[in-house]
Amino acid sequence: MRKEFNILFAEQKNNHRLYEIEFGSQIYKYYLYTFIDEEYITHISEIEDAESFFIICDKNIEQIYGQKLLRTIGRYYKCNLISFECEERNKNLKILEELIERVLEKKATRRTCIIALGGGICGNMAGMVAALLFRGIKFIHIPTSLMAVLDSVLSLKQAINSGRGKNLIGTFYRPEMVISSMDFLITLPEREIVSGLCEVVKNSLTILPDSIDGIFDTLNKNSDYSKEDYLYFVDLSIKAKTHVMRDDPYEKHDALILEYGHTIGHAIELSTNGAITHGEAVGLGMLCAAEISRELGYLSKDDVELHKVLLEKAGAPVKIPGYLKPEAILSIMKFDNKRGYLSSQKGIFHMVLLEKIGKPLFNGEKILTPVPEDLARHAISKLY
Repeated sequence: MRKEFNILFAEQKNNHRLYEIEFGSQIYKYYLYTFIDEEYITHISEIEDAESFFIICDKNIEQIYGQKLLRTIGRYYKCNLISFECEERNKNLKILEELIERVLEKKATRRTCIIALGGGICGNMAGMVAALLFRGIKFIHIPTSLMAVLDSVLSLKQAINSGRGKNLIGTFYRPEMVISSMDFLITLPEREIVSGLCEVVKNSLTILPDSIDGIFDTLNKNSDYSKEDYLYFVDLSIKAKTHVMRDDPYEKHDALILEYGHTIGHAIELSTNGAITHGEAVGLGMLCAAEISRELGYLSKDDVELHKVLLEKAGAPVKIPGYLKPEAILSIMKFDNKRGYLSSQKGIFHMVLLEKIGKPLFNGEKILTPVPEDLARHAISKLY
């Protein structure tokens, strides 16, 4: 039976919900509309001292949403738009520099506000542009993918990839607000829905175990969800992320649990240049992490099976493609972005694991466990 979440910071309006996202001293509003109308754009007037706006948009939705947003804002403010192909291979310094130069070419100033219109990659790239220009200008997220709506915009992290690994270049930078609509989600391709739901499964297994039955009852392999279902997923994600980030906004202590499945998952994603989506890769990473925890004597076989059952119910893959070799994954894992929280050890990966469902495995005060390379290789090999 599905359990609704009592989120005290949500305010219900006629056509939208208003959440106040609080990560330490960093606070911002999140407006989530039931349907798209021009009212949701009026919130940009709340941005103090903004004289112009610059939309950085996913090229795939420029004609669907970008040009309309440009015209709407353009009635009240000076506004420009640039788009780019939001693919994992473009989440790098070269494309970031190109975006910054294009924004500057259009005469951006310290009073320009950047608007990220798209999914997680677009949000990260636009967030980096805003954080770097003039040592920081204001920006707004308008997420259009499920992954962005319920995960990436619920963070202060802005990051891009290096040639060595995923999200190795970045900073922490708060958006002024988030504005989105359920209408964006209704038309999403199935794989994008599945990708976002893998993060929902992660939050359920790691932070909100009481939600597992409700998640199981709601998930379906056809990705056929109502707006009420999506609101449920968003509520769950906001509850999970604010629970661990309220006192750990920079995700260095208890909020490291959000990295569950990401050490191996990031390596899988990057090694395929995004052919496996972020959520799918994290799902595979969670299966590996669960198997490692079982081998170390913590999770049971039933716990590992629960990971698989939930991911399969969401429509996510539970096998690594045969063309992707374990050594390629392990090679990228050596540049994982969590290196340095613990002292480096040759042949050891520091991974987020579970002691039991809903409870992270601590190593002293850190939610990171030393995992021998051979054990990681064994867990990866079991997914072929």
